[in-house]
Amino acid sequence: MSLFKQISIVMSLFLFVVILTVMTLNFHSAKQYAQQELYANAQNSAATLSLSLSNARGDINTMSTMINAVFDSGYYKEISLLDNDGKKIFKRTKEETSLDIPVWFSKLYSFETPIASSNVSSGWNPIGQIQITSLEDNAHVKLYENFLELIQTFFIIALLTFTLLFFLLKLILSSLQRLKEQAEAVSDNQCLINENIPSTTEFKEVTLAMNKMVLKVKEIFEKEAAAVKNYHKALYTDTLTSLGNRNFFEQKINEFIASHEADANGVILTLYFDGISDANRVIGHENVDLLIQKLATIVKNKLQNEKSALISRIDGTKFSMIFPGLQKEDIENYADELLTQAMIALEHDCVSECECSIKLVQTTYNTQDNAAGIINKIEKSLLDTQKNTIHYSSDEGAENNTLQKDIIKRRIKEHSIALALQDVYDNENNVLHAEAYVRLFDENRQMHEAGDFIPLVHKMGLDTELDQNVINYAIKEPKIHQNNIAINISSRFIQDKESVQWLKGRLASISQDCKLSFEISNHSLLSCVNEGTEFSNMLRNAGHCFGIDRFNIEEESNLNYLQMIKPEYIKIDSQYLYSMLQGEQAQNNPVLQSLIERLDIKIIANNIENKSIKEFLEKMGIKYFQGSLLSKPKLV
Repeated sequence: MSLFKQISIVMSLFLFVVILTVMTLNFHSAKQYAQQELYANAQNSAATLSLSLSNARGDINTMSTMINAVFDSGYYKEISLLDNDGKKIFKRTKEETSLDIPVWFSKLYSFETPIASSNVSSGWNPIGQIQITSLEDNAHVKLYENFLELIQTFFIIALLTFTLLFFLLKLILSSLQRLKEQAEAVSDNQCLINENIPSTTEFKEVTLAMNKMVLKVKEIFEKEAAAVKNYHKALYTDTLTSLGNRNFFEQKINEFIASHEADANGVILTLYFDGISDANRVIGHENVDLLIQKLATIVKNKLQNEKSALISRIDGTKFSMIFPGLQKEDIENYADELLTQAMIALEHDCVSECECSIKLVQTTYNTQDNAAGIINKIEKSLLDTQKNTIHYSSDEGAENNTLQKDIIKRRIKEHSIALALQDVYDNENNVLHAEAYVRLFDENRQMHEAGDFIPLVHKMGLDTELDQNVINYAIKEPKIHQNNIAINISSRFIQDKESVQWLKGRLASISQDCKLSFEISNHSLLSCVNEGTEFSNMLRNAGHCFGIDRFNIEEESNLNYLQMIKPEYIKIDSQYLYSMLQGEQAQNNPVLQSLIERLDIKIIANNIENKSIKEFLEKMGIKYFQGSLLSKPKLV
């Protein structure tokens, strides 16, 4: 039972007893007053009548007439004339009549009707005694009316009292409710500061203590988050330009290729600063460093509107820009303008004696590549590139893009899709769920993986339609919806309110035994954190899960968004997780793991292809794994 109910019951009983006691005393006072009034009236009448009877000089008939006259003109129950021996000489009695009051009321109390008496004499000779008993009917009626007024007053007072008590307790205990919400927020890994400090001393002290504790928890989280970001920066950031380094480039490329999504295909544009040795000799190392920083700034400013582009300095002379999901024609304008601005900067900062130049190389990547092979491809292309020019690699199949777009659009509308499932295992080899990868059949029934068509789907704005087809397929296919399935969705889907409402309706129509998970890449999620939070809450309320795929530390992001969204799990590339946990000088650094698990979020190491990495992660306490080493995607 809540404290509010306990206090309400105790206070209500106390007030009820007090009011009932007051009412009872008031009623008894009214009854005693009525008895005293009846006696006083009867005594006055007896005294007056005895004087009148004295004038009759003992004549019974005269006295009888006088008694009848008084009896008929007043409210008397009985008037008796007694002789000196106490024997009744004459008596008038009123017949009993029914009272206009409930029987139960008359049984609630006892009412003694007082008898008044006065001596009757003729001169100095006593004749007898007159006795008068007042009629009590009116007293009962008055007491009943008084009782009704007391009851009415009681209910009015009780209503007002309990109403005031209710609001008073609500006001007093509202601080407890806020403390409860604050405690629940802390247990839910949210740092909620109570700004409304109660005036009640005890509640004030507890509130201030809770705020102090929450601030400490928040401080610990922020310190851990800062430590994670600093360690990520040390591993994956170039110190001179603050861009990504070679490790960052390799990690992102391998992650994209293994994603089986839109990012699995893309374009890489590499800017090469040729002649750096000559520049160091002529203008000095410090000025060369300033020039490299200037080139880095040009690259960043040029690509600031391309949110999906990732920039890294893979060595002292090369800047690589990854454009996931794009094709050659999508970056031609970037390449031309970037070459022009880089050449201007080089010409402005280098003396004429320097034999320096800029080279740009455009290469593509797909699911058949790897980071080492792509870097070799870039190096070979640079050898074939003239100074201050752009070298474009061949892009097989580009001439058929228009036809491919038409086919993709038509096949999506015809629901010509299939799903391949890849299981996610725990450390005891139990299946947590199976991630669904979409496949598309062309008109010749040839199957294409996501990386082959998702970039075009995104470019044509068909993401939401494809997501709906995948969800419907997963729900309707018996072999699929009997398992726990994880479905990748686009940021456009969760930003589209109609699509979210459609999904909410579809989830309400499926069996409660069917549990679905919905994933979105971390990079896409950061562009719609508020919508992602609402989407996650909707899924949680519907009994399903929300997860973050391809998680990594973004330099410009704050990890507090994990507290807002509260995902069920996070999938992290195994190589990236290995690097973040391994630490420097062979000292393990579990800060990232501790930070995520402190938020009650499962960590799934995906892209597991190396047994030694899996063993290390298991040793570090990672419990969930996904990758081709364990299971490859299987078409349903």
